[in-house]
Amino acid sequence: MTTMRTPLAFIAASALLLLTGCTGGGSPSTASETSDAPSSTPTAVAETESAETTAPEGGQSKDDACQIIITSFTDVSQASSDIATSDPETAIATFKTLADKVETDFAQITNAEVAPLAQEASTQLQEYVTFLDGVLADPNTASGLGDQITALQDSFTQAGTACQG
Repeated sequence: MTTMRTPLAFIAASALLLLTGCTGGGSPSTASETSDAPSSTPTAVAETESAETTAPEGGQSKDDACQIIITSFTDVSQASSDIATSDPETAIATFKTLADKVETDFAQITNAEVAPLAQEASTQLQEYVTFLDGVLADPNTASGLGDQITALQDSFTQAGTACQG
């Protein structure tokens, strides 16, 4: 079962990389809320902050949507760091649970800008777990691991980028 340890190690590393890429910077409104320095263009800052922190009429704000993503990424990262790669069956079961959690968390995102990206990230994570389950059943299928990691990272990076800018 040595073949399975490498993919599971990649999973844990990927989750951490995805978290770093998605939460590397604070949201613009967080940065302006923590700064005590006066802005040279208070109107522009107020308009930008208002557009990002307040929900469109009847909708979810971008900040609220991004907070769901950040919280979910943090939970996944923390849980994935505790996975023992020496027990592939348990590791896969844990990742299935984490993928289901992300799917449930991201289903709460209704912001028009963030929701499609969050749903794509959730779908990619589910596909990744399905792929890993297949590798567990047949280690000869592990050759597609790089493509799976790339697709997963790309989708999570896109969701994270939407929340950073």
